Amino acid sequence: MVTEVVFEPGAEDLHANGAILIEGLPGVGLVAKVAVAYMLSRFQARKVCRFYSPYFPSLIYIQDGRLVPTFADLYLVEKPTPILFLYGNSQPSSSYGQYELCEKILDVAVDLGASFIMTLGGYGKEEVSEAREVYVSSTRPETIMRVIRKIPAKIYAGQIVGAAGLLITLADERGLDNLSMLIEASEMTPDYYAAKRAIESVNTLLDLGLKIEDVDGISRTYISTLYRIEF
Repeated sequence: MVTEVVFEPGAEDLHANGAILIEGLPGVGLVAKVAVAYMLSRFQARKVCRFYSPYFPSLIYIQDGRLVPTFADLYLVEKPTPILFLYGNSQPSSSYGQYELCEKILDVAVDLGASFIMTLGGYGKEEVSEAREVYVSSTRPETIMRVIRKIPAKIYAGQIVGAAGLLITLADERGLDNLSMLIEASEMTPDYYAAKRAIESVNTLLDLGLKIEDVDGISRTYISTLYRIEF
């Protein structure tokens, strides 16, 4: 059993040389998922494909009587800089499934022209700072140094579970530059404060020029985006 990739009409011929892949799959505090959903709402994004993994959890969500399938989608934003946003509502429930899906995602991203892999996530802590500290890691020390010169962040030490850690590890094996950005997250889900910090950090790091709303605005935008692209 392997992950199936279903491209949108005409999307197999797309190319975005030097694109940045930004991961937004669910995890601690739904930080990555909320952040990517918000950024998708702020750019003209074209859906490239959907990944159907046989290793997604055998759990089906029902919303307002409608079935919501488990999936991961890839979107392309061309301006202000080429970005591939990975957005989904699930991650594989086994280690094998994680590896299989992440390899497939990288296959597609590289074919599209991606050269930098960035993952986002929540760093679960019992007590979080008001500023919501940002922690960065990479397989390349020079990338870490470049990032912390541009945004206020600390160097992370510890484990990264799921796609947020695996994608950058597998990216390194392909010779791709990479970065993991974890944000202090509380027990609330979604943690919109941590998501706001993630959006601000990506915005500054990549010079996206986004005007970012307050936490209430981010939560409203996330809910409306969720209904638009998931349901």
